[in-house]
Amino acid sequence: MRALKGNYTLGLWALAAMLLVAAGVGRGDAIIELHRTSGPYEQDLVRWEITHFPDKWFRLAVGVFSRTDDEERLERVEEFFRVSHEMSAKRREIERALADGASDAEVEVLEVERTRLERRRTALSPLVEETLEGAISRSADDLGVISRFGPVRWPPVDFAFQEGGHVLVRSPRDAIVRLDDRLLTSDISLPEQDELERKVEALDDNVSAIVARIGGVATYPAQVTPDTSLRGALFVASHEWVHHWLIFHPLGRAWFAGGELTSVNETVANIAAEELSDLAFELLTGEVVTREPWQPPRVGEPRPTPEPGVFDFRYEMRETRARLEELLEAGKVDEAEAYLEERRLRFVEQGHNIRKLNTAWFAFHGTYADSPASISPIEPQLRTIRVDSADLAEFLDRVAVIDEAGELERLAREAGWRP
Repeated sequence: MRALKGNYTLGLWALAAMLLVAAGVGRGDAIIELHRTSGPYEQDLVRWEITHFPDKWFRLAVGVFSRTDDEERLERVEEFFRVSHEMSAKRREIERALADGASDAEVEVLEVERTRLERRRTALSPLVEETLEGAISRSADDLGVISRFGPVRWPPVDFAFQEGGHVLVRSPRDAIVRLDDRLLTSDISLPEQDELERKVEALDDNVSAIVARIGGVATYPAQVTPDTSLRGALFVASHEWVHHWLIFHPLGRAWFAGGELTSVNETVANIAAEELSDLAFELLTGEVVTREPWQPPRVGEPRPTPEPGVFDFRYEMRETRARLEELLEAGKVDEAEAYLEERRLRFVEQGHNIRKLNTAWFAFHGTYADSPASISPIEPQLRTIRVDSADLAEFLDRVAVIDEAGELERLAREAGWRP
């Protein structure tokens, strides 16, 4: 009887987890206007769920979890990210060899080594995923932001390493508005990205497009790029888990409304992921992560400017966004695009290899209000609420009820925020 009850309970959890799958697929692929031109490059999210979702639940059902001790786990985690770094270096070496006209035999030697590294990383992935999921789960537990039902934490932290994918982003040329996206595969080449952007823009004279690389997607399990550091992977996995948590609250479901509510979702996920991933990193390695406490800008105090002769990316990008808004508001679309190309060349000159700078670029990066591409007050509003909250759990509870534009500002003013 006890076994039957356990299987019944497990079945309920699996059914509830399927809701996360449905939400994950929706978040990645909620598209109204389908562009046939993007079809060959789109990611098949249904196949992703079918091939990845059952893994954790199968292991939970049959009780097959790794018994590897903590010290060995950390060694495997460190090896995983070391191999990832070596793979990235090997890819760059292959690209240089091809550009230099190396022989097929020379390139083949490099490709064999890259393949060896890839196989080793693939072999390490399940243990590393499980280890990082456990650290984030413990972090969320310690911070009081995850529910416990017996041995199960809800929603379960679940992700899989996947080469960084891409997203096709569109925006009107005369406004910074993020239109419906298309989630693309990780293997779309730069020439293919350029060609796809041109084809999409040819469909509508007033649309700009850009293919942007992304580090994670809140499918279920979430997709997290392995081409990063341990801290980077913990942050991305934590960010995507916060989206999983939010989908069971009004704010998470309001992600689909776009605009301000999407930006609030993404910025909340970033703020929460900082704390979750910092603690997870400490739990794994014993190293304490310290961050400078956020300080609200003083009313009437001018924004700090960089030292003369110093190129400050955040400052320069926000200046670019502000000037772009002015030009678009005046209806000077052609002048705005000429200005953006001039600024892009300036950024490249300073070592920031921005391939394309247009309204779609700002529509994508500006979704994250803590990004230098944003001039939105959403980040300081959320940071003010976080400072006014006793802990992360209280902060999330306060913002999770938001489901209409303008509600954040009301909550922020109550917490002490002033424009």
